[in-house]
Amino acid sequence: MSSDSNHRLKRTLRLPHVVAVAIGQTIGAGIFVLTGMGLEFTGPSVTLAFVAAAVPTAFLLLVVAMLGSALPTTAGTYMYASRLFSPVGAFVGVWGYLATSLLGAFPLYAIGAAHYLQAVVDVPTIPSALGLLTLLYIVNLLGISFAAILQGLMVVLLLIALVVFVIMGFPAIEMANFTPFFPGGAGGFAMAASILTFTLVGANAIIELGGEIKNPGKTIPLAFLISFPLVLALYLLVAIVAAGALPWTTTAGQPLTLVAQSFMGRASFNFFVFAGGLLAIVTTLNASLMWGTRSLLGVSADGLLPKKLTAVNRRFGTPHWFLTLIYVVSAAAILLLGEEHLSLFAVLASIGGIIVFIPLLGAAVRLPKRAPQAYENSPFKLRGLWLYLSVGAGFFLSLVVLIVLLIDLISYPAGLAYGVAFILWLIAGALLFLMRKPGQNDGAFRPM
Repeated sequence: MSSDSNHRLKRTLRLPHVVAVAIGQTIGAGIFVLTGMGLEFTGPSVTLAFVAAAVPTAFLLLVVAMLGSALPTTAGTYMYASRLFSPVGAFVGVWGYLATSLLGAFPLYAIGAAHYLQAVVDVPTIPSALGLLTLLYIVNLLGISFAAILQGLMVVLLLIALVVFVIMGFPAIEMANFTPFFPGGAGGFAMAASILTFTLVGANAIIELGGEIKNPGKTIPLAFLISFPLVLALYLLVAIVAAGALPWTTTAGQPLTLVAQSFMGRASFNFFVFAGGLLAIVTTLNASLMWGTRSLLGVSADGLLPKKLTAVNRRFGTPHWFLTLIYVVSAAAILLLGEEHLSLFAVLASIGGIIVFIPLLGAAVRLPKRAPQAYENSPFKLRGLWLYLSVGAGFFLSLVVLIVLLIDLISYPAGLAYGVAFILWLIAGALLFLMRKPGQNDGAFRPM
């Protein structure tokens, strides 16, 4: 089944590029912040909590890998859900992403990166955030190949920083710091595992780039197979050092930088902050710019947003109007909102990202019947019990994470108001879908 893009997007991404996107999108600020939160809930058993978080996440990624292998296409998250499961559910998911990411996730990434930069260089927060956002906007305008090369270089530095943390940290481990092993009991362990799922999701974004990946049927599942075990193994080593280098009561709720300071010299600590903390966020921001426009292209191609926005630059093969929309709105949010309330928008962005998964899981269940030939010819597929087990585990993970996010949301003073506003925004999206009444979904899957 052909998957040539209707938007003149170029097939330039090879396996190393896709793996770099998957790793960069997965390793973000979460590992630097949430490891300490995991220690706060479950103490030294945080390493096992990472393993517990990885099991349902792995099943979820198996489902995504199957869809990406069977029907590689641009805007996979939207296309699979809209063609195979629920058109309105797919659109509402993208609609939610549009608001919460532009106003929350993108500005938060930029400001978070500026904060890590300030640990090394004395620079103002807002101008630095705008500068980083502008730089990555220009990089992505110049073509996805350029952005992918930069992503690869940054990911290499990021991995080196985490490896340095592990190598230098292991000699500082004291076995006495691992007792008691389960200070938070079963409840604390479950909460830690739920929170740590945020550090492991993100690689699913590569299905958005299916129309730009060479040999996507094999490359997409192989990229998952390489990136997820690599990230998990590195996280486990980082968790062992975080739990053992200092008493867990000291590091509970604290970022990894606190642990690093206890055994690193000035030069190695600065490298860890720059190549680790800073690039962890920058690679996530760059990867988000690389894939974040793709589902918007799918929505516009279906007539749900102005089709003029789907224009792709003839020279660089990039969706310049959508990239510019993301840049302008996110930059405006940085200027108007500053650092206030961005954490709330980030929570809402995470909720939107999880909501998107639910129709995607439905699409996976219906894949064998709705696209039987593509399913049978797929280089990677789940059959029988494995399919339903993976979908069930993915749905369970989505439900647990949603509950955790909602609890977190209402803990903020303005959280309830933001939650109501987000629900109203989703309702508006559903009404827009009904008003536009797109007629593209005739039961056949036509790749973009």
